Amino acid sequence: MNIVNVAILKEKLSYYLNLVKSGEEVVVTSHRHRVARILPATAPSVEIIEPIRPVKELRKIKGIKLRRSASGVKSLLEDRRRR
Repeated sequence: MNIVNVAILKEKLSYYLNLVKSGEEVVVTSHRHRVARILPATAPSVEIIEPIRPVKELRKIKGIKLRRSASGVKSLLEDRRRR
């Protein structure tokens, strides 16, 4: 697995695409945080496992507090402020 910054990926895109073509995985970072993975097109697909029980049953588990109105935009902004 190769880890590369976005700026370097832009400069040497052909090089990293050739690595991917040969079966390697490339992880792209931005400000030391992983933002993407580039995998070969022939990589095995990920199997999605359907949930056994509905998500609302999480409320019954002690110690887990679900937010009533979780906004995607609000969560992203909070994450940005933490960085």
